[in-house]
Amino acid sequence: MADANAALLEAIFADRHKPLRQIGHGMYGRGHAISFPTNKVPSGVVRAHSALMADGLLHLDTDPNVTQLSAYPLEVVYWSTKDGKTPEKRDHIPDIAAKLRDDSVVFIDYVPWNEQLDTRFFWRRVAERARHFREEFDCVYVVHDERSIRIEPRLSNLRLMWTHRARRTEPASLTHARQIIRQAKLPVAIRTISDKADFARQAILWEGDDAPTLLEETNLIFTAVMQLAMRGEVRLDLGKPLTLDSMIYEVAA
Repeated sequence: MADANAALLEAIFADRHKPLRQIGHGMYGRGHAISFPTNKVPSGVVRAHSALMADGLLHLDTDPNVTQLSAYPLEVVYWSTKDGKTPEKRDHIPDIAAKLRDDSVVFIDYVPWNEQLDTRFFWRRVAERARHFREEFDCVYVVHDERSIRIEPRLSNLRLMWTHRARRTEPASLTHARQIIRQAKLPVAIRTISDKADFARQAILWEGDDAPTLLEETNLIFTAVMQLAMRGEVRLDLGKPLTLDSMIYEVAA
């Protein structure tokens, strides 16, 4: 059984794996589908069943400790109790499975706090599922809600970081910007590095213009810092709003 469960955990992160729930296709009624782009799934997108889940995915996608994701990965059948005494079997498909750098796997459900309060025996079901995942797969199972996902300014910082994520089409100078940050003596403010870089801002040459126009809203050093933080190469203080004056720290050993 242990070998079979280990193979199952490996299979849910394989390229050929398909989500066991189809969100937004009339099969389930929990909210509206939100397409969340991420390079941590083979398809490049997760169909979140709610805004809460999409915000939860933002945490996972920007977390360098999370290497892979699997949406609606598997269905488990676990022992429960009907009235606190009579045993019965229940089935459940968790919202997401996250593989960490140490190859451990965490299963997560996203359930609003008010829904938890209104659902009879909710925490008993959570405890039963947690026991099942621990005993059968040696994995952690948790439920996340607004209290952990929507803490500010952390969530806004993660949204900002995510907008600067690496893309296939990015300026070649961004590679140079990342290398400059890697060579910097930390801790240091983002602005300090940016002010010393002669290519921090991008420019565009419009048709008919003789000279390129500087794009003041862009800053390649800031973008590079955000990308390196999501890779786990540098650390930022997410308890304060991220700005050009934010400090860049070394990652704790």
